[in-house]
Amino acid sequence: MLAGDVEHGDSMGNSGVISTGDVQWMTAGSGIIHQEMPVGDAEGRMYGFQLWANLPSSHKMMDPRYQGVTSRQIRR
Repeated sequence: MLAGDVEHGDSMGNSGVISTGDVQWMTAGSGIIHQEMPVGDAEGRMYGFQLWANLPSSHKMMDPRYQGVTSRQIRR
């Protein structure tokens, strides 16, 4: 997330807020339902991006995974 906040929730019970500088990693695998609700920052800004990668066929039915990484956990 470059600026602002996004509220995240999914069918595995993960939920929280992805804030400026935070990263979210999700592997859909055999299926995960998720929702994201933009919140923005104090000035109403929200800037971020998503990258989607196609899993190799041998991993299509793997268990779904989720990992949230806060900006404080990222080495600079």
